[in-house]
Amino acid sequence: MRRSISAVAVVLLCAGMLFATPYEEILNRAMENSPQMKNVELTYLNSLLTQQQNDLDDEVKVTVSTGTISVLPNENAVNRLTGREEISSDFSMEPSVEVVLPNDGQTTIKASTGLAFEYGDKDYYAVSPSLSASHTFDLTGYDSELAVNLSNARSSIQSEYTYRNALLSFENQVLTSIRTILQAEQSLDETKYNLAKAEQTLSDALELGNMSEGSVSYLQSMNSINLQKRTIDATEKQIETAKQQYTTLTGLVWDGVEDLPSPDLTVNVLSTGNTAVILAGIDVEIAQQAIETKNHTTSPSAITVNGGVSGTSIAKDNSISGNVGLAYSAGNWSVGTGFSGTYDNEKFTPSLTFTGTWTNKTTKKSDEIELQMLNNDLVSAQNELADARTSYIQDMQNLQIEILNHEYTLQNNAAQKEYYESNLEYLQTLFDSGLCTQQDVDDARKQVEWASVQDMIDTIEGLLLQNGIAQLNL
Repeated sequence: MRRSISAVAVVLLCAGMLFATPYEEILNRAMENSPQMKNVELTYLNSLLTQQQNDLDDEVKVTVSTGTISVLPNENAVNRLTGREEISSDFSMEPSVEVVLPNDGQTTIKASTGLAFEYGDKDYYAVSPSLSASHTFDLTGYDSELAVNLSNARSSIQSEYTYRNALLSFENQVLTSIRTILQAEQSLDETKYNLAKAEQTLSDALELGNMSEGSVSYLQSMNSINLQKRTIDATEKQIETAKQQYTTLTGLVWDGVEDLPSPDLTVNVLSTGNTAVILAGIDVEIAQQAIETKNHTTSPSAITVNGGVSGTSIAKDNSISGNVGLAYSAGNWSVGTGFSGTYDNEKFTPSLTFTGTWTNKTTKKSDEIELQMLNNDLVSAQNELADARTSYIQDMQNLQIEILNHEYTLQNNAAQKEYYESNLEYLQTLFDSGLCTQQDVDDARKQVEWASVQDMIDTIEGLLLQNGIAQLNL
């Protein structure tokens, strides 16, 4: 009879496992159910859009202007060509186009056309087209885009790390929730089983007359039984709370778990370090760039080249002029020279100019202090980089110790389970021969059952360690 009851219990246990939810489905449902993870996903998508926006190349800037357009009626105006008074009207406009190329020298090209008409007794027109260009060559080798690129790269790496770390952390929450329920259910099953044995032992002792109610041994047994009952009540409440948390987290009702993946506990120490090390390295570059930016601001060195050509056509009176210029600036002084010429009525008029400026530097002391502060920031960033590398190596070493301890526990648990299975088989043979009791067989079967649950708990511990490796190497 007792063998039949035990067989039914095993069948029911197996049937319950058949209806367990695969782990992958639990995790996916939890991801879909979590508002927290939905916000993480949206934040990550926005960071990708920001990255795309930052990666857009500067475009050519084109500015088109009509200039001033005027129509002015003039009565008894003097004709500009004949000198006679006549009724006329003036019309003028100054359209222009300016193009700025997206390069370091900010190459600027500007074209304009001045148009003027006077009509009346005598027609009159004037056209004044012009074309000019300028470009600045930075002699310091300073790259103004580098600081922006470094900042964008840091933001991109930080966003990717935050997203991947959030996914792993959320999976850890799911794993921890499952582990809590499994451990509590196993503890509850063990306590109930031991309680049933204790109550049966007490009942048998009273029935056989080996113990009397009110005796010291009876009171001790009752105290132990009552303690186990209170433990059962507390554990059942713990399980109820854990299942509610599981439902809140996953959107599922707890019915067990199956198909847990096998953990991969291979540890690869990255030569470049993890994200924390990479970000610290970028911070060093940003600090260096800040110093270069300040030096460029306080000690600029550049050559600006410009030139242009313009013309004027008024009826038969035409002229054309052109100019080229060169300016050099360094620090608080600059020098420049320009050459221009005008061709008007078959006459060429050249012109050569020189310019020079100097301004006393009123921020010298302030600039020196700021540079010192920026150098201190660089040293601090370098120290942070060294600390990040050391922390990464130490954290990896600590994790490797945890993995070794876990593997040692796995070996012990595997050896124990193998022993329990062999012992169950051995006791079943003895029971079939009438050499042991059903209780001995039931105890052995329970040990195998609990060892199987412990296998699942050990697998979850391994998956948590696997995620720990992944998080440390992010």
